[in-house]
Amino acid sequence: MLKSSALYLVLVISLIVSIVLGSMIYMAYFFRDQEARFHRQDLLRQQLDAGYQLVSSRDFPYVKDSLLANVLMQGDSIQLSRLQWGIYDLVTVKSHIQQDSLQQAALLGQQVTDSTVLYVVDEDRPLSVSGKTVIKGNTFLPKSGIRPSYVDGDYFKGYKDIVEGKTKDSDRKMPAVVENRVKWIQALMSFDSLPYPVLPTSNIAVSFLAATQTYRIPSDMTLQDSLTGNLILISDTTVRISVSSHLNDIIIIAPNIHIEKGFNGNAQFFASDSIVLEDQVQLQYPSTIGLITEKDHQPKMSIGNACKISGTVFLHEKERSDVPPMASFGKDCVIEGDMYIAGLLDYAKGFTIYGKVSCYRFLYKSPSSLYENFLVNITFDRYKRSPYFIGSYLQNSGTNKPLNKPIKWYHEI
Repeated sequence: MLKSSALYLVLVISLIVSIVLGSMIYMAYFFRDQEARFHRQDLLRQQLDAGYQLVSSRDFPYVKDSLLANVLMQGDSIQLSRLQWGIYDLVTVKSHIQQDSLQQAALLGQQVTDSTVLYVVDEDRPLSVSGKTVIKGNTFLPKSGIRPSYVDGDYFKGYKDIVEGKTKDSDRKMPAVVENRVKWIQALMSFDSLPYPVLPTSNIAVSFLAATQTYRIPSDMTLQDSLTGNLILISDTTVRISVSSHLNDIIIIAPNIHIEKGFNGNAQFFASDSIVLEDQVQLQYPSTIGLITEKDHQPKMSIGNACKISGTVFLHEKERSDVPPMASFGKDCVIEGDMYIAGLLDYAKGFTIYGKVSCYRFLYKSPSSLYENFLVNITFDRYKRSPYFIGSYLQNSGTNKPLNKPIKWYHEI
């Protein structure tokens, strides 16, 4: 009986020892596998960071799916892409090691280095200021200068030297834009032929790590769904955007774009004939309102009352028309970013710009008359713009090679 009990005890102890040893072997294998996995993750992140530094560098060309392979380690590679995305750039980086991979995408802009707040084309007419007008930043003004003046019995009440910054003479033409950027947008404005599928009437979200999806908007459709990510929507007629729609990071191109009252979103809007924003529209950074027109064509940019735009507003005309186009802004509009108006800038009471504005000249309507090249109760403040603001590639930054900066990072949607 004793011998059988001892044998039973030996078997139990052997089983326990086997389980313990097996567990230790399994744990050793598990931790070694985890260590190798974490090591690969670290290598993937290092390759991802190196790839981003390369693709976002100043001299990296526009290219899709450029593959860099590791000649020493089979299966290791980095896939890089850099594409134009409206007036910004979109870069993607994909890092591969064996069966593991990491990927990321970023929207790029250029760091703004100058402190210019106002550029008015020299048309041999002075610029007059009245009321509580504020100009903070460097300016480029006509050689005839800037002077205080009366408007409806109200004299200038601002800074004694009017401009709180340096003043230089402007040229007889607008600062140049980057033509390749404008041509990219115009290439999508071939409204005679739109070989794209019709936009489904449902919510769409496309990752910026996937291929761009381009859809055609039917003439009878009002956008009122959620549209997010790597989407380009094109129409050959008027696009109407409902206040109930949710737009995020997409591009919309059409002859005419109309945004309903109270809309709040983020997108790049490009039109050839007209852009109309009703009252209380808010476009979040980095949104864009762009009107690109031909010579002797009278486009319409109309911004309603109490609108707020964070990003870029521009009206571009390649050759100056005899009758310049006009961009109109209602009461209490706030622009944080850059404005480039190759025409007349018509504004109302409470107009505020935190950033930079360039135009031919200003128009102001009072209850009694119309004033040309008068600044009345208007605020230009370059220093109230966010220090984290990253500019677009519509214009050169003032240096030969702009410093590229990420605006947004994108992950899987």
